Amino acid sequence: MAQVYSTGTEYVANAITLTRAQVSDIISVAVYHTTDPEEIPSVGDFTEVTLVDGTAEPPDANSEEGIIDVLSRVGARIEAGVINLTPGDYQRWVLVTTAAEDIIRRPDVLEVL
Repeated sequence: MAQVYSTGTEYVANAITLTRAQVSDIISVAVYHTTDPEEIPSVGDFTEVTLVDGTAEPPDANSEEGIIDVLSRVGARIEAGVINLTPGDYQRWVLVTTAAEDIIRRPDVLEVL
């Protein structure tokens, strides 16, 4: 379980493993957070975030070498690009969109303290 302090702002990353595609096949990535473990989001519920490619030459800024990540900022700031969450345990869902499909996964739980 990843932890974020509600009084701060930090990056939360989820690695993507591509087995039958390339990074260039990805049109967009997005995340969704819910405190209801039974809720399954629809594609339209997600908030678009950043895809960072640590396999590129040169690697993307904010990337980890060799890793492709869905990267979002979570925290207390009310500003563009920051997902503001109140304290609680959130199911974190990730959406990867390609021309052929919308891939939805729930990779982890995010605890906001």
